[in-house]
Amino acid sequence: MKSYNDSLHEQLNIPLQRINRDLERIVLHDPDVSSRSIVAQSVLELIRAGGKRLRPMMTIVGSRFGTEPESDDAYRLAAVVEFIHAASLVHDDILDQADMRRGQPALHRKTGIYKAVHIGNYMMSRVIELMTANVQEPERYIQDVTSVTTTQLCIGEYQQMHHRYNFELSLDEYWEKTRNKTALLMATCLQVGAKASYAEDLVSDRLYAFGDNLGMAFQVRDDIMDFTKSAEQLGKPAGADLRNGHATLPVILAMKDEAVARKLLELHSASPDAAFDEAIELIRASGALEQALLMSHDFMRRAWNIIDQLSDFTAHKDLTTLWNYFEDRTY
Repeated sequence: MKSYNDSLHEQLNIPLQRINRDLERIVLHDPDVSSRSIVAQSVLELIRAGGKRLRPMMTIVGSRFGTEPESDDAYRLAAVVEFIHAASLVHDDILDQADMRRGQPALHRKTGIYKAVHIGNYMMSRVIELMTANVQEPERYIQDVTSVTTTQLCIGEYQQMHHRYNFELSLDEYWEKTRNKTALLMATCLQVGAKASYAEDLVSDRLYAFGDNLGMAFQVRDDIMDFTKSAEQLGKPAGADLRNGHATLPVILAMKDEAVARKLLELHSASPDAAFDEAIELIRASGALEQALLMSHDFMRRAWNIIDQLSDFTAHKDLTTLWNYFEDRTY
């Protein structure tokens, strides 16, 4: 019996090595890119740097709700969504001017911004082309993947860039940006996995809603940790999102306090570290972190209710495993 001390892929009985192998094959089997090129070598470095592989595992879990679970197509799609996620991180690091990723220099720090942008673009676009060639009946779910890739993720990145140092962002604008940048891809992973295994539409729709709620809770908790974890734990300075001008949920909630709002509205890209340090302490003392945590729990409650709706499937236990993993992060 698997315990919660095991890694997530062990709890879910998903062979991570197969996902990693399929990820590398996307690059190594691309006839238009030499395996010795900076594109191939950079992408392979990104893949081999590791990561939680949450999104591909969610794809495989989704496939367990249909008549052909864990098919070759499901694993190919799992690699596709992780490839898309990795590409989005390349762009994120450039926009956030982040120097490190998973304890290593970010790609743009190694190659320069110009090359990193094109490598990220290659990853985003090429993977869709390869999917249409290698996945059976891609028309059944390619629109779901391409919509997230070419539209929602890019819009989310643009929204974050456009609203830098706009700490008067509304909650509705924040939820839209969060859904575009984080939740939609997680939701789509479960959905396309289900579609790849010929699950019923109602089932794939419920899995989509489950992933959406998990993704929203995940991002809110990520926003909170930016203020509660140390620089060593985060791998970046505490309050890095605020220092980069991002209006995350704790910032928006803290803005309700007029004294805090006045200090936050004084911040700009050239503000000294001391000004950001003071703002971070004000946000911590404002009660905003506790309010944000309650909101993340609300998303988790909604996700739990969806598990109950899918209790007729043996694989609903895998949703419980995912839920518990996210709940540990969102507590």
